[in-house]
Amino acid sequence: MATIKVRKIGNSMGIILPKESGLQIGDNLSFRKEGKKLIFDTENVEIEHDKKLIEESFRDFSNNNTLHEKDMKRKFSKYGWNTDEL
Repeated sequence: MATIKVRKIGNSMGIILPKESGLQIGDNLSFRKEGKKLIFDTENVEIEHDKKLIEESFRDFSNNNTLHEKDMKRKFSKYGWNTDEL
C-alpha cells in the first residue's frame, strides 16, 4: 500500500495525490470516515469528466466542426466502442 503525506498548506492541511489517481485539478471528491479509515469516492468525478467531454463535443457541433463517419471510427475506436455500428 502506498502512503501519502499530510502537509501544511497555509492555515490548512492537504495531501498531494499521484497522477495515477486519474484526478484533475479542480475535481471535488466526496469522502466518508469509517472507523479509522478515510474513504474517497471518485464516482462523481468520473461523471463530471464525462459531462465535460460531452459538452466539448457539442460545442464543436455548434461551430460546424463535425466528423465524418470514417473519422469517428478512427477517433472513438480507441475507447473500445464497437465502431462497426456507426
